[in-house]
Formats: sequence, C-alpha cells, structure tokens
Amino acid sequence: MKRRSIRRLAVNVKDGLEDSNVFRDVMEVLSRDFELSLIGPVSYQGTERLDSFKKVSPSRHDLMVSLGGDGTLLHVAREAPAGVPILGINLGGRGILNELEPTDLPIAVRQLKEGRYYIESRTRLGATMGKKTLPHALNEIYMIRSGYVDTPTFYIKSMGQTLGARMDGIMVSTPTGSTGYSYSAGGPVIAESLEAYIITPVLPIYRVPSLVVPVSEIIISSDAACDVMVDGVRAASGQTDAVAITKAPPSSFLRFRPRPFKQLRKLLSENAIR
Repeated sequence: MKRRSIRRLAVNVKDGLEDSNVFRDVMEVLSRDFELSLIGPVSYQGTERLDSFKKVSPSRHDLMVSLGGDGTLLHVAREAPAGVPILGINLGGRGILNELEPTDLPIAVRQLKEGRYYIESRTRLGATMGKKTLPHALNEIYMIRSGYVDTPTFYIKSMGQTLGARMDGIMVSTPTGSTGYSYSAGGPVIAESLEAYIITPVLPIYRVPSLVVPVSEIIISSDAACDVMVDGVRAASGQTDAVAITKAPPSSFLRFRPRPFKQLRKLLSENAIR
C-alpha cells in the first residue's frame, strides 16, 4: 500500500563517525531530498542541530535515522519518541538490526519519496526493580550476579509457576534480541514478528533449557546481589530487589520489503543459509 512521502528526518550518528567520509556521503545523499536535523553536538553544512532526543516530535519529524551499528540503533530505540518510526543505516560492523547499507541509499531514497515502505512494530520489554523503573529494552534484560564467590540461585516466576536453578545469570529477550546475547548463550532464534519472550539461562550449574513463553509478566530474583543490563548497558549494580518484566510500548521501524529471518541471514554467512 502506498503511504505518504517522508520529508523531515531527525538523524543520530554514532560518536566518532561524524568526521568519516561515509557519514558525509550519507548526509549528502539524504540532504538532496529531505529536510534534516542532527541530534547532539554534530553538525553538517548548516543542518539544524537538536541538543537532545526530546526535541524530536511526531509533529515535526517523519522519521528517525540511526547512523552506526546495532548499538547506535538500540540507543535510538530507547530514546525515540512514540510515533516516530526508525530507519537504521549501517555504518558499523555487521549491523544485524539495521535495514540498509550505505550502498542501498539511492533506491531507498526513491522509495521513501514515493511512499513505498511499511511500518513494522517490534516487541519491547519494560521493567522495574524495586522503586526504580528501568529503560525499555528492544533486545534483552540480563540479570547477572555481581560477585564471583558462590554461584547464586536465580528464581523465575512466569505464568503462575516459579522455577529455580543455580547459574551465573538469566536473560529475558524479545524476538528481536533472539539473534543477540541470547543466541550467544545458546538461546533459540525466533521470527522477529512474533509476540513472545525468550528466557535464557546463563552458565547454569546443571543444564537448563531456554524457554519461549507468551507475553506476560516475568519476575526474576536471586539469593545474591546482581547487576542488571538493558540492551548491553548497565542499568543497576549490586541490587537485591527482584526484576519485574512486562510488555512495553513497541518500537516502530521503517521497512521496504518483508524479509523473514532477516537478522539470522545477516548473522550467518551467505554460504551458510540460502
């Protein structure tokens, strides 16, 4: 279905890339057809500068553009205001979560101008730890022991049942995050469009399988002090409170065509899967 054209873009670039040739090349292509704003201290040929994500609003911006790798896109997903979809352009390494490579821009710009795109929603996690509200997670929330004396017991309460096992940590991931740390820890890869959570044990004393569960509240606790990581960023240290994980408002991403298991195809080499 044809959609309205995109006109005004808010751009966030990974720190350290603002002086690179590829950044200037991407900005030159985008500036030919769109009105641009840059978030933070970065500037480009008189483009409007916004000092924070709070200055991005659905009434003034049609799209947020993330220039960098997966970490940059995760940062944008945490900070982007509701109602403004995100387009990731990979200026980093593998860029599993990003939609485009810089070489894709000429075709993508034409499709944006013609309204030939669609908006995809991705499940996110919300969480509280005691009285503290944690940032929303697009990939995962990871609770890991703070010390390295005895292996603690972690307790997982989901769907009215409580399970306990000794391990180094426990991870709750979204389908988007199934190709991230959860995958490295032995978790399954599931279709990004599903509404489900993955519970992945990390280094259990005895083998404990990963679980795929329906979207519902999950409470994780431990008998030892723990750190909590949200999308790879430390959100709490040395805490003893349980973490209550719930469904957060979804993130919206701009896509050009459906590609099931796109992240898995990027994760593996081209020769490994066809």
